[in-house]
Amino acid sequence: MSDGLVELKVNGGIFSGWESMEIKIGIEQISGSFHLSTTDRWPGQDTPTPILPGNTCKVLLDGQTVITGYVDSSEPSYDASSHSISIAGRDKTGDLVDCCAIYKSGQWNNQRLDQIAKNICDPFHINVINQTDVGDPFKSVNIQAGERAFELLDRMARDRAVLLMSDGLGNLIITRAGKLKVPTMLEEGVNIKRASSKFDWKERFDTYIVIGQHRGSDGEPAAAASSPTSGPFYDMGINRNRPLVVIAEQQGYIASLRQRAEWEKNVRLGRANRATVTVQGWKHADGLWLPNQLVHLKSPMLYADLDLLIAQVTYKLDSNGTTTELELCRPEAFDLISGVKGTRLDHQISQKKRNGAAVRVAAATKAWQQANAGSGYVSTIESTPQSEVWK
Repeated sequence: MSDGLVELKVNGGIFSGWESMEIKIGIEQISGSFHLSTTDRWPGQDTPTPILPGNTCKVLLDGQTVITGYVDSSEPSYDASSHSISIAGRDKTGDLVDCCAIYKSGQWNNQRLDQIAKNICDPFHINVINQTDVGDPFKSVNIQAGERAFELLDRMARDRAVLLMSDGLGNLIITRAGKLKVPTMLEEGVNIKRASSKFDWKERFDTYIVIGQHRGSDGEPAAAASSPTSGPFYDMGINRNRPLVVIAEQQGYIASLRQRAEWEKNVRLGRANRATVTVQGWKHADGLWLPNQLVHLKSPMLYADLDLLIAQVTYKLDSNGTTTELELCRPEAFDLISGVKGTRLDHQISQKKRNGAAVRVAAATKAWQQANAGSGYVSTIESTPQSEVWK
């Protein structure tokens, strides 16, 4: 479905005719990256044109911009019979990964995540686009000594269970798991060139407890402010004792720590259960394959017949033509509310733990939403995995 045209816009020129290419974009990386290789003379040009580190650039696939940023490196080479050049770069948001966070006194009080992100991104000429409710303001946020800009934003994003990603146009997006579904199914024996899956319990735990602290008040016991604890949150797919205690990155009250515990559980589950699928071309029926969209995977060999979230997309051009590698995970891994029902508790944990967990889930859901995602937040996840192995 793809015409296979890769263009690099830099120095006022448009360079195509690339012999190999790899572009990665995803919801777990704040900046997309690219690597292009070709000879250093393009059609219609008699002399080499230098592409240098620091040049602003855009990368387009079949006319659609997927990277807007800077050239990181340029590597010309030659021998007796050939000469070539390799170009690598990233989105503008790559500067947030490399550079330290600097802002006035380095402290915010009673500010929301999107406002703090704007303060951090403005010096880098990066716009912040908020696509979701980021919840209540943080009581207090401090830049840690030597902390990179992305590290600061990432620890706050984890506390509010949101995703930070680039839109490919040089902007930082604050979002949650998408609900837009790709019309093209990934089906074994039909359009899947190759595929693999991984199911790994090493980084999953049955019980998550988050410990934090917050600024106290005159009417509050000192112990309650110094070490509030979330109480257990359970991963119902783990059938043996595997507890994990997490120290919260931000100041938080009990409700926010509960949500942080669920976020920890969800993300670990999503990283443990993954499928990697390669298809021909860069497009499905409606356009380019893109991250943060749902796609149905039907593959008996991967035990899959369910909707999964596209976590990462890797476009490739090489001797095999154009291909796209899709990394897929459970959509719940990046949604605020996991959607675990009481009936699943009945099946997977003991009666004593089941009763306690069911009460906590029922009582805390509203508090999580109001404290962290805003009272108007509604989970975008509409599908539930059908295969036991994906739980």
